[in-house]
Amino acid sequence: MSNPDLSVHNTVPKLFWYNVENYGHDVTTWRKKKGVWDSITWREYGQWVKDIANALLDAGIQRGDKVSILSQTRFEWVAVDLAIMSIGAVTAPIYHSNTEEQVHYIADHSESKFIFVEDQEQLDKILSIWNKLPDIKQVVVFEVYFPGDLPNVSRLDDFKKRGKIFENNNSDQFFDRVNAGDPEDLISFIYTSGTTGHPKAGMINSRNVLTVIKHLKPMYKVTREDISIAYLPLAHIAERDLGHFMKLYIGNVTIFAESLEDMPANLRQTGPTVMFGTPRVFEKFYARISTGMKDATWIQKTIYNWSLRIGRKYVEIKDSGLTPSIILKIKHVLAHFLIFQKIHDIFGGNIRFMISGAAPISPNILHYFHWIGLDIYEVYGMTETTGVISANNLADIKIGSVGKIYPETEVRIAEDGEICCRCPQNVEGYYHNDEATAELLIEDENGVVWLHTGDVGHIDEDGYLFITDRKKDIIITAGGKNVAPQNIENLLKTSPYVSQAMVYGDKKAYLTSLITLDEDEIAKFARDRKILYQDLADLTIKSEVIDLLHHEISKLNRELPSYETIKKFQILEEDFDQDKDELTPTMKVRRKVVTKRYKNILENLYSAKN
Repeated sequence: MSNPDLSVHNTVPKLFWYNVENYGHDVTTWRKKKGVWDSITWREYGQWVKDIANALLDAGIQRGDKVSILSQTRFEWVAVDLAIMSIGAVTAPIYHSNTEEQVHYIADHSESKFIFVEDQEQLDKILSIWNKLPDIKQVVVFEVYFPGDLPNVSRLDDFKKRGKIFENNNSDQFFDRVNAGDPEDLISFIYTSGTTGHPKAGMINSRNVLTVIKHLKPMYKVTREDISIAYLPLAHIAERDLGHFMKLYIGNVTIFAESLEDMPANLRQTGPTVMFGTPRVFEKFYARISTGMKDATWIQKTIYNWSLRIGRKYVEIKDSGLTPSIILKIKHVLAHFLIFQKIHDIFGGNIRFMISGAAPISPNILHYFHWIGLDIYEVYGMTETTGVISANNLADIKIGSVGKIYPETEVRIAEDGEICCRCPQNVEGYYHNDEATAELLIEDENGVVWLHTGDVGHIDEDGYLFITDRKKDIIITAGGKNVAPQNIENLLKTSPYVSQAMVYGDKKAYLTSLITLDEDEIAKFARDRKILYQDLADLTIKSEVIDLLHHEISKLNRELPSYETIKKFQILEEDFDQDKDELTPTMKVRRKVVTKRYKNILENLYSAKN
């Protein structure tokens, strides 16, 4: 099948309607409805979009107006998004996990005039701050809410009916809006995670999006027969690209997981072929497999370890360009039958490949899944580059790198090591923030504008990009050693018992770390050893748990040079929390907040008494 002509279908809405008109009867989406998986065709998808868009027109939404979506990832989210963009308005997504104050900031900063919310919980957030949001005229709720007679609040089903009535008297207006769209039109804000302050609104247009998605097909051989699963927040550019925009060019099917928590069960139920995840997702799967093996019998452990050795030997030979021996091939088939297939089944049994992005992932985890035949390709990008700067893929992979530079993208490394790029997917700047835009997009001596990523890295002799860390996060020890804390934190999180880790030690003689526990895994450890405890905080001070973490960190320290090892650590009584501003919505640690909150504990790790 030929690809759509992007010179004709040159906006996100036009590309969507290409699929509706040419593949109307094909299934495009699966979602759970009343406990049963329900399919949606392109034609049905189109009707949803048209009805919502016409209702927005009836409500007076004009070209360039901002409309917010406050919801978890679900089919209604993408239908509303396309409806907003189709009429020339601008989507302003808000993370469903945001607090009321954070919701207020984004709704106010974006100047949203209308907001779609998922359920009662999200509606309550809006109701509590509505008097501080005079621009928002109406709220539409995806699910049932109470009380049902709130002024200027309606259900999505009723809102869609309003759109049908409007279309009866204004049949041409919707497609006139779609056809008038230009690739340079602003279609969406993507708010940054805000690790150092208020989130900034990257301004995304159709040209940015189409540049990214048109290269995914040749790089990953994705076809209309592929099935992906969407479960991470669509307010983040990575899921927006791979769980929403990608299919508009390729036509693949999307499964919407019921929630992030239900995703593992939904994986097994639906068997997707393509999966995107953040490092934390793959760390969780790795931890689950690791702790499961600790409960295995001696013979099961022996078979597992043998299989892993065979898998490692087999892929190392193949990766070096050689052909494994017949004996090794037979052993590999046996290892797959005995162990690897069972791990594949955890992911639904049909995965062709997986992609990791949004933060660095430990090479140890990538190697592990590579040995068992589940390849994870690490990609690198940011909100401001519409998600992509470089990518590992089927033809070009080097574990530990973030791949080769993306097509149509130029990268240079500044004198201080900062990664700078220029490409068609670069945003034009931040909305209502000229100062931050000036720091992001900087002209060089030849008048060429480069986007400054804030990341430090290098390109090796084979053209693979390696990321060291965030420029502002680099630790310089008292001994003058430059240390990238993120790499060490990622290594620490390969322990199944560690949820989060923050490395500390700028201008100090050695490195220390704050550790939070994975509640499920540490509770299982306590049960297995019959440790009595009241709650997670009580567990953190148990000698058995402290000894366990000493053992885990000592083991991981062996993989690091001496100046990067963790000499002392403190287990915190609770995990880092987004509600306390310790984490961003994408689960990145806000270092300044955490350092300030736990300053006494951190300094105590350097006292003579400890």
